[in-house]
Amino acid sequence: MGGVLNLEQYLELLLGPKGRSAFASNAARRSAWREHREELLPLVDPGSRPWGWWQYEAPEPVLPRESEFAYLVRCGQLTEPERISLQCAGIYAVSQATRNP
Repeated sequence: MGGVLNLEQYLELLLGPKGRSAFASNAARRSAWREHREELLPLVDPGSRPWGWWQYEAPEPVLPRESEFAYLVRCGQLTEPERISLQCAGIYAVSQATRNP
């Protein structure tokens, strides 16, 4: 793809398609995600991800009733800056590996 995203494409990568896609194909959308992911990731709250991340990068399916935050913790996807930001807000990510059943 290359270049600048238009508003519809930008929003589609953040929120997902609404009706007809703003991209010519899924391949074009995937390429745009790869090219623009670094500018899109910071636009969502810590402990969350844009639609494009869920569509093209999520390492495994979300479990039933699993929140975004719980998924990111379980899959080891929280970044250190996210952890710090969330801790400052009083939200702590407990490792599922060390939790007692």
